[in-house]
Amino acid sequence: MMDDLTNATMTSSRVITRWQWMAMAGIGLLALLIRLAYVRTAIVDHPLRGDTLQYFAYALNLIDHHTFSLAPPGQTPVPDSFRDPGYPSFLAALSVYFGREQAFYLATLDIQCILSAVTVSIYSLLVRRWVSMAAAVTVGCGLALWPHMISMCGYVLSETLLGFLVASGLLALQMACERSSTGAGLGAGLLFAAAALTNAVLTPLLPVFAAVAAWRDNGRRTLWVAVLIGATLPSAAWIARSATLPPERTASDRMAMNFAQGSWPEYHLAWAPAMTGDPKAKAVMAAIDSDTKLLTDSPRAGMSAIFSRLLSHPGHYLGWYLSKPIELWGWSIGIGAGDLYPYPTFNSPLAGVGPLGLLTLAMAALNPLIFVLALAGFIVIFRSATRWPPSLLLAASAAAFVTIVFTLLQSDARYSTPYRGIEWSLSAIGASSLTRAISRMRNRGVRV
Repeated sequence: MMDDLTNATMTSSRVITRWQWMAMAGIGLLALLIRLAYVRTAIVDHPLRGDTLQYFAYALNLIDHHTFSLAPPGQTPVPDSFRDPGYPSFLAALSVYFGREQAFYLATLDIQCILSAVTVSIYSLLVRRWVSMAAAVTVGCGLALWPHMISMCGYVLSETLLGFLVASGLLALQMACERSSTGAGLGAGLLFAAAALTNAVLTPLLPVFAAVAAWRDNGRRTLWVAVLIGATLPSAAWIARSATLPPERTASDRMAMNFAQGSWPEYHLAWAPAMTGDPKAKAVMAAIDSDTKLLTDSPRAGMSAIFSRLLSHPGHYLGWYLSKPIELWGWSIGIGAGDLYPYPTFNSPLAGVGPLGLLTLAMAALNPLIFVLALAGFIVIFRSATRWPPSLLLAASAAAFVTIVFTLLQSDARYSTPYRGIEWSLSAIGASSLTRAISRMRNRGVRV
């Protein structure tokens, strides 16, 4: 199978004209200007809160104490692994250069705008390789204008960096396979390792993919071994470091919390009212916290309690879990201020009746269609996997993998933001396949 993938990659269209390069660069520039305009207009109420506050605490402890710790300023930092190190390290690097005041905050948003715009251009280039220039322009414009990718640039949160690392890793893998370059393969592995260190959900994805490819693709086994090494060693080092720490504030604790929260359909509805003192919502949150504590203290007892609750109303909970992929790839951010906003945000250009506000309404209406076309594209790819390059197979695998993981854990539209480029790419393949199918039917005289 992988030998056929080699042929598919080698015969893919590599020649990109100057005008096509200019078009893709123009789309990236459009994305950058929109994002910069957004972060300079929208006002986030108390931006240092929630996850952001934790990321910043880690960054300060890295700078001041060379310790990865969630301890707030003024306390002795104790090493932990509750959060992944990628984004706090990114913030620490920016803070060293820009300081800790307003300049740091503004620079972080501006750099995230740049990363997001580059992500748009990368997917344009990939779709040009995978499908066609027309599809590349469509995907590029869609991502340049996609409201979630725009709004996330305005928060000190990890999604924008993660999306950039995933896109860069896919591009590096595409280049590695086209050129049979071991160095590019190692780079692709390292980029995905950086993504996994930004969000541990991705940790097993590329190592498993590369191991299977190394087994099946005899002609490029050395390349795939390089990918495997790059993807595995950084994460393995972090896991080894975490294994030496006291059993407090661990990554397992965070996973237990997300699993417990994700097993309650009422969680998203109760979260905001509980913050304002609603007694019923607070009772729901207390029950969720109880599940989390039991799962952390005694995993076997915690799992038993959660599964007993699920089996008490199997139809109800089965329907809930089946709906979670739609929630993940849906529109509204449930844990936050709602709509597109993790935190309360005022003066947003994406709201109201301005050009971006009207465009946001159109995109919201389009979102279910993008999801359906992406699902169709996924089916097309894996029905004829030998036709497609490995980078696209990895992208489709990533979309399926994160959907499964977030279905089992906590599911929210915020978490799909780093993968919207993959969703749009798959939707382009779905739309292209549908168009060809309709054309073939018309050629056979079938009325459509």
